[in-house]
Amino acid sequence: MIKIHIGLKGSGKTPKMIAAVNSAVDEEMGNVVCITEGDRLIHDISRKARLVATDSFDIRNLDVFAGLLCGIIAQDYDVTHIFIDSIFKSVPSASVEDLEDFVKVLENLEKKFDVSFTMMVSAEESAAGPNVKKYIA
Repeated sequence: MIKIHIGLKGSGKTPKMIAAVNSAVDEEMGNVVCITEGDRLIHDISRKARLVATDSFDIRNLDVFAGLLCGIIAQDYDVTHIFIDSIFKSVPSASVEDLEDFVKVLENLEKKFDVSFTMMVSAEESAAGPNVKKYIA
């Protein structure tokens, strides 16, 4: 399952994600990972979820970010859900157009490793391409 929540800053995406992470921790049988820039969510998400702060890494583009996702999955085959908060904060060089190809990476990882993804995107929904639009929640 892939879900993308898209909207401008202040539209309530992060609170939805926090609730979804905490719910997933209680409901899913595997491990839940939350990727965000910095540690600002450390007090909001359950301690049972693994918080990955991307500011600890030199993420230059979405290819490097995809490598991070692969590393997380390779390190723990029990990961069932990866939440990505504010993708453009973790990968400042990325654009909405770049997400078209990145969604294909998520699709491949989902099929191969049975991992669900939920991603928050700060942009106008009208800017999204067809690959992104088919997963907008």
